[in-house]
Amino acid sequence: MHTYDIQLRRTDIDAQNHVNNVVFAQFLDDARTNLLEGHASSGTPWRVVVAGQRLSYRMPLIFRTTPVAVTSVVERVGTTSFTLTHEIRDGEYLYLSATSTLVAIADSTESDTGAAPRPLTDSEREYLMTLAAPRG
Repeated sequence: MHTYDIQLRRTDIDAQNHVNNVVFAQFLDDARTNLLEGHASSGTPWRVVVAGQRLSYRMPLIFRTTPVAVTSVVERVGTTSFTLTHEIRDGEYLYLSATSTLVAIADSTESDTGAAPRPLTDSEREYLMTLAAPRG
């Protein structure tokens, strides 16, 4: 499991006085970026695209000065992609649950078709498995 704390900003709040839905997606992106920075394959940053994302809003998140946590767990590792489940919560409440599928892509200089999917490396798979939910 990976945890990333988010400090809310007043600009995250919409006219209804809660965190805007689009901002939740940005929070997930920030957490994923931090998760991937935890392992640079051969010193090279990961190149991934979000192939799919599903967000389930559980309750409004009102501005606060204490951070909320984004937890991410690897649910599945495939040949070229992996799926993460996310939650945004504090110690008491769950504000959002989400699922993201990411696809590893080759550097556009490595492919004449642009950013094509590429297989995950053994090192990337090993790192992702350290973030997987325990099987039971």
